[in-house]
Amino acid sequence: MRGHIRTYNLPRPDRLVISTASRSVHTEFTSGAAVDRFAAVLLWSATLHGNEFGLTYGWHNEIRLAATGRTRAGIGIGLACSGSVFELGGTVEEYDGFNGVVHSFANLPGLPTLTQATPDLASYDELAALVTHARTVPVSEDTVPARVLGVVA
Repeated sequence: MRGHIRTYNLPRPDRLVISTASRSVHTEFTSGAAVDRFAAVLLWSATLHGNEFGLTYGWHNEIRLAATGRTRAGIGIGLACSGSVFELGGTVEEYDGFNGVVHSFANLPGLPTLTQATPDLASYDELAALVTHARTVPVSEDTVPARVLGVVA
């Protein structure tokens, strides 16, 4: 694994779990800005084959990204990170449902609307466009409430 990281000059994950029995590795990126964590997962994914990407919009307006792929040697790699919808340049819409239940949806640039607690698939290109967009959007305390209302794009 060290060789793979050095060969491709990959960012070091905050957590790395190696399983020799299943020939797999699980990595997590938890520190730094959300856009940097998502970019790290994409950088790693670019060195793998057979990539699959899944997004989940969770509680507290958090987007979780999980990716899987294989190295040339056949080692399975699982990658994970998360970040705020707002840090990624997205907005949140909330609607009142039946019996007073509030339904939340996350809108991220270039991706389909995400429903809370429902996994959705994404492509490498969609995620790369999201990271590119998120790098251009400043996040401040003043814009977060407006984005919850869908005022700021």
